Amino acid sequence: MEATKRQIGIRVPAKASLWYIASSMIARSVGALGTPIFTRLLTPEEYGLFPLYNTWLGVVTVIGTLELTGGVIYRGLQKYKENSDEFLSGAFGLYLTFYTLFCSLYFAFNGFINRITGLSTFITSLMLVQIFANTVIAFYTAKARYEYRYKSVALLSLLSSLGIPFVSVLFILGSDLRSEARIIGSCITLGLIAIPTLYLILKPSRRIFDKDVWGFLLRFNLPLLPHYLSMSLILRVGEITVGRVFGTEALGIYSVALSVGMSLTIITNGIISALSPWLLRRIAAREVERIRDFLLVLTKALCIGCLVILAFAPEVIRIITPPDFHSALPAVYPLELSVIPMFLSGALVSGEMYYERSGISALPSVISAALSVLLSFLILPRVDYRFVSVFVLLSYALLAFLNTLTFKKLSGENPLHTRSTLTVFALTIGYAALIFLFRDVFLSRVVLILPLLPLGFILGRQIWQRIRE
Repeated sequence: MEATKRQIGIRVPAKASLWYIASSMIARSVGALGTPIFTRLLTPEEYGLFPLYNTWLGVVTVIGTLELTGGVIYRGLQKYKENSDEFLSGAFGLYLTFYTLFCSLYFAFNGFINRITGLSTFITSLMLVQIFANTVIAFYTAKARYEYRYKSVALLSLLSSLGIPFVSVLFILGSDLRSEARIIGSCITLGLIAIPTLYLILKPSRRIFDKDVWGFLLRFNLPLLPHYLSMSLILRVGEITVGRVFGTEALGIYSVALSVGMSLTIITNGIISALSPWLLRRIAAREVERIRDFLLVLTKALCIGCLVILAFAPEVIRIITPPDFHSALPAVYPLELSVIPMFLSGALVSGEMYYERSGISALPSVISAALSVLLSFLILPRVDYRFVSVFVLLSYALLAFLNTLTFKKLSGENPLHTRSTLTVFALTIGYAALIFLFRDVFLSRVVLILPLLPLGFILGRQIWQRIRE
């Protein structure tokens, strides 16, 4: 009987991890397939509104939600595991209170805010609808992930990823709102999903005010707001600057580079979602060595994945976009490389949530965001707009380094095999530079990437073995 229980205990987390990663890959892949559709239906200028909207969506979400669906939700579910339904409804009640206040402030000062963002009141109102829907879905899926209810997470992910492009295309073809179509499609799809999801959140417990839960969340998350805002700015401040200095056409082209260059996040986002509960449990068991070993194997595998994507990036750009967007290619390389330190930072921050030291956990992201802001505002206007991708890489590399130091300070142990990780990343950058030199010679890039495939297969087997363990 004990052996059976142990097998189930091993099998369920492993199966959940695979489902999270698979559903994330499918969802992001469907989203990526939307790029060739929308770049052909829209001009670069029309296409540029959506990335501008998404840029501000990321920033406003942090301010308007207190980022209550971030790492704090997993720590809270662990802390209140005997009353998880009451915790979730209480957390939603706090969010709803703050969100209502935030919306009231926006409509009181919408003219001033619109001048800052460059978005109309209509577009910002749609943004507020999407923020609410996103947050409702995020509350539910966080609890589902923690409880390894992987099918529920996968279903919601697939519904949103399939519905958004479908509804958006209908609006492009059937209305005059061409630039706004993708935004409207997102709001309608996510809103329809959020309605039944909200019922599932509040059905077990409708106690939306809980003094203890609210106190815990505010103590934990208020000091972390600079961290969450900074994390959003690291990637988005460059887009804001590109849009303001070079125009929406340049922003539309750069957004294509982001779509291709961030393609590896299809995998890393799913991995971090699956890792977060596991990391907290390993830290509680004082098994940092297991974290260290697993992160190194994952980093090696992701570096190979990054190089494979870069080897075929020129063909991908030509296939998914018309000629007006092909100048995005040089920006793809630094953006794809930045996914590696971005992944490591996300994993380490998830682990840092265990120690409930929000102030020190926020410091690395604030410093890295400051670097991104300085580079974007001081240097970007004097160089080519695609150079912002290099700023993204530098900022995330600094963030990963600082988060390693922070984790070590909190736990007393190094969360990474530092020398090995740095060596692997440096070799990856060098190999990517070599691939870039042969960007116009397809056969040479194939020859460069072939020796890496057996190593990728070996690493994949190691990851699978560790998941089963």
